[in-house]
Amino acid sequence: MLFARGLDQFLDRLASLCLRHSKRIVLGAILATLLGLAGASRISLDPDLLNLIPQHNREVNEFKKVLTELGTLDNHVIVLHMPAGVEVDTYEPLITTIAEGYRKNERIGDVHYRLPNPLDFIDVILPRAMLLLTPEELAQVSEKLSDEGIRQSVERNRALLQTPQSMAMKQLVQFDPFNLAPILMSRIESASGDFRIDTSSGYYLSADRSMLLILTRPKRPAQDVPFAKQLLTEGKAIEQQAIDAFKESAPHGTPLPTIEHTGGYSIAVGDADLIRSDITINVLGSFFGVLALFLWGFRRFASIFYAAAPMVVGLALTFGIAGVVYGELSSASAGFAALLAGLGIDFISVIYGRYVDERNRGGSMPHSLVTAIKSTYPGVGVAAITTAATFYGFLVTDFRGMTQLGFLTGTGILLFVLAVVLLLPALIVISERDGKKPPKLFHHSFGSEILVSRALAHPKFTVIAWTIFIVICGSLGTQIRFSDNVQDLRAKGNTGVINQQKVTEKFGQSFDFMMYVIQDESLEHVIDRTHVVSRELEMLTESKTISSHQSIASFVPPRAHQEAVIAELERGSNDRFDTERISSTFRAALVENGFRASAYDDYLPLFSEALTPEEPVSLASLDDKDILNFASRYVRQANGTWLSVLYIYPMDGKWPRDVPPQLLALNDLHEDEILTGINLVSGTLRQIVKADAIRATSLGFAAVALLIFLAYRSLKITFLTFVPLIAGAAGMLGLMSLLNLEFNFMNVFVGLMIIGVATDYALYMLQRYREDPDHFPQAAHETAKAVAMASITTIVGYGSFALSHYPGLRSIGYASTFGIGLSGLAAITLLPAILVLWGRGKT
Repeated sequence: MLFARGLDQFLDRLASLCLRHSKRIVLGAILATLLGLAGASRISLDPDLLNLIPQHNREVNEFKKVLTELGTLDNHVIVLHMPAGVEVDTYEPLITTIAEGYRKNERIGDVHYRLPNPLDFIDVILPRAMLLLTPEELAQVSEKLSDEGIRQSVERNRALLQTPQSMAMKQLVQFDPFNLAPILMSRIESASGDFRIDTSSGYYLSADRSMLLILTRPKRPAQDVPFAKQLLTEGKAIEQQAIDAFKESAPHGTPLPTIEHTGGYSIAVGDADLIRSDITINVLGSFFGVLALFLWGFRRFASIFYAAAPMVVGLALTFGIAGVVYGELSSASAGFAALLAGLGIDFISVIYGRYVDERNRGGSMPHSLVTAIKSTYPGVGVAAITTAATFYGFLVTDFRGMTQLGFLTGTGILLFVLAVVLLLPALIVISERDGKKPPKLFHHSFGSEILVSRALAHPKFTVIAWTIFIVICGSLGTQIRFSDNVQDLRAKGNTGVINQQKVTEKFGQSFDFMMYVIQDESLEHVIDRTHVVSRELEMLTESKTISSHQSIASFVPPRAHQEAVIAELERGSNDRFDTERISSTFRAALVENGFRASAYDDYLPLFSEALTPEEPVSLASLDDKDILNFASRYVRQANGTWLSVLYIYPMDGKWPRDVPPQLLALNDLHEDEILTGINLVSGTLRQIVKADAIRATSLGFAAVALLIFLAYRSLKITFLTFVPLIAGAAGMLGLMSLLNLEFNFMNVFVGLMIIGVATDYALYMLQRYREDPDHFPQAAHETAKAVAMASITTIVGYGSFALSHYPGLRSIGYASTFGIGLSGLAAITLLPAILVLWGRGKT
């Protein structure tokens, strides 16, 4: 009783403040809006998908560490779609000009557009060539170096030089006179898995010769969006200059390649642009959408101003808080404005709707305003606090985007309701002062009056029908699957992602590889361990557990194998690998086939070194920049530690839902080594997000229940408050199941999001019931109109997520539309029916 009297006095003072100082309140709101906009100017956008996921998990941190230290994502790829029917050599000037233009750019550290050509470092590779072979492959070499084999190779060389492609074959004949390349290439081809590339072109050209890649490695990470944007801008200028130069020199009518981009930088910029686009669509769509509904509902242009002004203030203050507290928003949290617009308009709908009803009954402006304040503010206040509490429940999750979304939406609701309870009455006072002609007011029911009437006329049928609906939908909801692929959250419509998929299709090898990383301070130990793991992976390849694997072991055999090769070469030094015999037979064959006997005077000494190696080859002994650069994909030094990575590719280009246990077992044997990949991270996240969702939803549910009980001191009221939520949540699950919608890392939290909304609708209806239980059937129609409008406007706010480029946010839009719509429907049908059945006694 004492609390009720104190609350009544507070509301009287608040109403008096709004009536007497309306202009000062408006001025204060303008000032607050400007301060909010100043804080909002500090906001930047973070498009990095990895920053959305938990930051304190071993599997997640290992994945991020590997990507960071190996630079797997930090590539900018220029994609040239080559015209059909034109030889790639025709475009050599264009390709070279583009590559050199990027190489001269201060933002680029390295550029690759040609395949590593063994001929470019023949003096490094040739003396060690035999050591790169297995003992079995060495036996094939011995056949090639027999007298008969040598003569056949020289005859082949003569024939090749007489073909129309003799110019292209000249280098091959010059540097591989014994035809050993097929033996060496078989090793590379077996390690390449399904990688489809035209090696004869010398470029990174797809096997069907329709797509060519220029690979660049910028100096700063892809997550530096301003840097990435500038890189793309400068890159387009480089490409345009190259095209203009090519047009001048190319034969008339030569078709031009189409140039596109992919890689981490293109994707990051695309995501940033899509986030900005989504924010604009969400904010403007929800803002103007709810205003249009508000105008339709009240049929008065002044009502737009009543709704828009508090919304602008609330949004500005919340964006200001976002700028001050976070500064940087992720793709997930960027949608909080749409939520605020949908949720905040609820408060305005309920308050203004009650004011309109009082005016239509003949009340004066001051009387109607005071009545609206005293009758709706308690329910609105509790609704705002409980809704904020549910969003604050996101703070217990490990997902950065969701914690931001929860904090900003929860805080925004409190700021929003503060703007509404002060600014809305002040605007009404300024607009409708006494002495002016009373405005003609209207309050659209959106069909709610018919629904309420039928529910109150047939309360038992209503309760039974809803019960059956809830049971059926709840049963269907058990069939909903959970999509745990983080890539499913990637924005659709990002041209960088689309082009990446095109590259994957053309070149065959999936970007969906796993990585097994070995790290140690000793390079020798890292290489030795790589060979051991490579042999274990080879068994998984033979058993069809994996498709293929690549590592430095694919190109540099283990030391023991090399020592066996050295021993075999020594054993055959007087016959099979006798350098004098080989040289003599070779020179004689040259003369017989019309070559000069001295044609290979520079080559033969190097080849003799290859047949008489003194020690095994290692990366440390290969002092060649190009070779080491090629090897850096597999072996790299970072922070004083050597890392060797083995790339593991799945069967059919896609990993199964769970990581094959044979791979996990491989990792379990060596705890200091890392097995990682997006599929492993996805499985880990699935467990984390389920635990987070249960914990956050339970916490939000408990917080709302406790707040409602403390506010009303009634278990009955507390229980009834959750009736619309139960109905709406069950209906949402049923519809998602029927439409084959899956839960994912983001929409799994939608249950928590609708707790506050659904309980708000119940509170508005229960507040009206508590005012006068005996006349509730008549009064319920008025409150139902406010709830109907609140529900529809909230759907507009939440539903705007359905227009997002991000599947995670889009799925929130779908799921919340179902949940909120059905919760609102239950609040104006099921809940009144239950109240009538339970009697009209005082609660």
